[in-house]
Amino acid sequence: MGMFEGKVALVTGGASGIGVAAALRFAEEGAAVVVADLNEAGAEAIAAAIRAKGGRARAIRCDVASAADNDAMVAAAKQDFGRLDAAFLNAGAYAQTGFEESGTATFDNMVAINLKGAWLGLQSVLPALERGGAAVVTASTSGVIGLNVAAAYSAAKHGVIGLVRSTSQSFAARGLRVNAICPGPVATAILGVAEQAPIQPADTLALPDYGGVLLPQHIAEVALFLASPRSGGINGQSHVVDAGYLASYPPMPE
Repeated sequence: MGMFEGKVALVTGGASGIGVAAALRFAEEGAAVVVADLNEAGAEAIAAAIRAKGGRARAIRCDVASAADNDAMVAAAKQDFGRLDAAFLNAGAYAQTGFEESGTATFDNMVAINLKGAWLGLQSVLPALERGGAAVVTASTSGVIGLNVAAAYSAAKHGVIGLVRSTSQSFAARGLRVNAICPGPVATAILGVAEQAPIQPADTLALPDYGGVLLPQHIAEVALFLASPRSGGINGQSHVVDAGYLASYPPMPE
């Protein structure tokens, strides 16, 4: 019996990187999974991979900056699987432009996807989650410290952390929880890593170097923990997952 046996999980940004790892791991732990992504074909490929292993999954196209799309993905979970127990609001976008080089279009895009997307996602899942359920939002270490080379992205991720803190009482009032993960560098397309790392047995997952690049699964495992009853005492918090990169100053030399 997996820790999500009989439950239903929703993963946004589920067609790549951290979202793929989370969708596959939720399925391995027994959940039916709704894989949501703007890339519908990519989401369907992950859902098909889950079904090929005997799991339950469906894909849905979702622009997280759209309130209607957020409502539709939640409705899909209810329609296909009857309930929703965990929501990993992971979808995001990155723009590497400093403050002086960033126009309003870049700022608006970063806020729309990273912050407004989280806001809309939380509004959609709050009334839908089963009591005892949880939402997890992907923030960033750039939401904890500034990031000169991606000022608009960093500002939006700071907002995500504030959003999670500010909504924790609303979630608690319904017997739910909400938390954020702040990943450090992860081997995804943002770092130019095109190939998706294979899923490893969770108990033998490779240990990253101190301050080194993490695998998407390192973040996914934390998301599963925060979405499960095992983390029942944690609500409204942001969790840095960066292999120690921000733990001391100056950072460990190369």
